[in-house]
Amino acid sequence: MLNFFKKRRIKHIQDWEYDLLRSIAVKLPKKYSFLSAQIDPEFLLDSVLNELLNEGWKRTILNQNLYNNYKNTSINYQMKGILVYDVLESKNKEVQLDLYEGILIGYRVPTGKFDLERIDLANLKEVGFVTPTEELKYRELFNGKNSDYLDLNDGFEIQLDNKNYYTIKDLGDGNYISIDSSGKVYGMFHDPYLVELIHGDVQEFIDQVNAGKFSIDDYRDSKLN
Repeated sequence: MLNFFKKRRIKHIQDWEYDLLRSIAVKLPKKYSFLSAQIDPEFLLDSVLNELLNEGWKRTILNQNLYNNYKNTSINYQMKGILVYDVLESKNKEVQLDLYEGILIGYRVPTGKFDLERIDLANLKEVGFVTPTEELKYRELFNGKNSDYLDLNDGFEIQLDNKNYYTIKDLGDGNYISIDSSGKVYGMFHDPYLVELIHGDVQEFIDQVNAGKFSIDDYRDSKLN
């Protein structure tokens, strides 16, 4: 007997997302070749919005029967600096991948229509997850200050030239405003490469941003235009 009324789960992930992730996986260096096999509808069943993270982040829904086939407990980091060309806006946009135990558990893709032949990996980097203790250490530097213009509660750690930084503003396309462990504020740009001191005290910097004395948009545009 045929069951015409069998309920089917509605998938949220789109075909273009599979295509984009596959294209990225294929172009990544050989050490990341394990990702290609995971971008398969038999394993990557779906993805849904991750409400706990910034706009564009999705968490993956995986086939748990196959999970152990790909598990590698030594691989735990985010992959950043993956740039894909948006033909609608004529510029590169950053895609980020979240890996836990060697598994693609999430990804961030901005809106756009992407040219899958124009994937730039020149600024690819691995960013380790910040532990709660490490994150608290950075947040204590804010001294309880908040800002609608900064990402004070959604940063991550970056290591450059053997020094650690914590991001406080995502400027897009792999560029950031960050702080070091002493609370100094830096602008970070990858093309051309630049790490420059903006302010010597993050608390004063937050106050200036909130008061409109420091324009993040003007600062970013002055470096990119």
